[in-house]
Amino acid sequence: MLETVHGVGALLKTGWKPKRTIVFGSWDAEEYGLMGSTEWVEQHPQELQHAAAYFNMDVGVAGPDFGASAVPALKEFIRDLTHEVPSPKGGSVYDQWKTSQKEGRGRGGRRSEQRDHPDTNEDVNVGDLGSGSDYTPFIQHIGVPSADIGSTGPYGVYHSVFDNYAWFVMNADPTFVYLQQQARVFGLEVLHMADTDVLHYELYGREIQSYLTKAQDRAKEAGLQSVSFTAAETAAKRLTQAGAAVKAKQLAPTGDMRGLNEKLRATEAALIYEPGLPRRPWFKHVIFDPGEYTGYAAVVIPGVNEGIDANDAPRTTQQMQILATALNHAAEVLESAK
Repeated sequence: MLETVHGVGALLKTGWKPKRTIVFGSWDAEEYGLMGSTEWVEQHPQELQHAAAYFNMDVGVAGPDFGASAVPALKEFIRDLTHEVPSPKGGSVYDQWKTSQKEGRGRGGRRSEQRDHPDTNEDVNVGDLGSGSDYTPFIQHIGVPSADIGSTGPYGVYHSVFDNYAWFVMNADPTFVYLQQQARVFGLEVLHMADTDVLHYELYGREIQSYLTKAQDRAKEAGLQSVSFTAAETAAKRLTQAGAAVKAKQLAPTGDMRGLNEKLRATEAALIYEPGLPRRPWFKHVIFDPGEYTGYAAVVIPGVNEGIDANDAPRTTQQMQILATALNHAAEVLESAK
């Protein structure tokens, strides 16, 4: 992160100025309950209503295998920029990322484990955001589109007395080439999002449709035939269609680009349900939250899936209605984009 700051500082000295405000934050007390990042988000909710993105890096380098997790709106953004960064192994970071995934390595940052819901894109897999790192308050409490990157490897010393500089230079990155790689990826995340005319979001109705299909199968297995998925499925299709229509505007923007960006940004915020999840009201995102019992792992459409887990038809039906309402709201926001 500090090397990225140095790079941005060098750009500023040339006279460059970003089109959007860039804030670099290094958070205290992450291990004690995400205290620094959570307090900061809770103190700045008004400013963050307009935040284009939050980019997290927790364990930046613990080995050579790049990985990332993100909300679906930013998954293609992450894939695209990794084509631009050279890998110490040759080719691009993207090339090596693809190779490591084929070989069963490079699962992503330490806190992005998934629970049976791989990325629906057939490209390299970008994980979903669970919890245990500082993106949690940004995406799951107030709905700022977020991503997390890391470069991992065999990391048996994690959180032990041996997790120190000596281990790092002997095992993780002896010549600091992966630190350079990560600074470049992190820096390009910042620069691309700060300077783009139209925000780099992919709208994710298609992913939500796949989540609903899997949840419906689970509901049948649990004997919850009384739960109707129709309203949520219709809303997800509407969001998919609205996203496809807006995609053309993103690729060939004309007119009020500021207004278009505001609508794109407001779509993620529309997926926040202010009363929050049952028994966990601080978690408000209707699509991604850490599971009640899964630790770091993300659970998609958590209100619905955890209602199914509890074999509670009334709770599942209620959460389905909340989900459908949020999806329709997000679709309405996109449909209003000019």
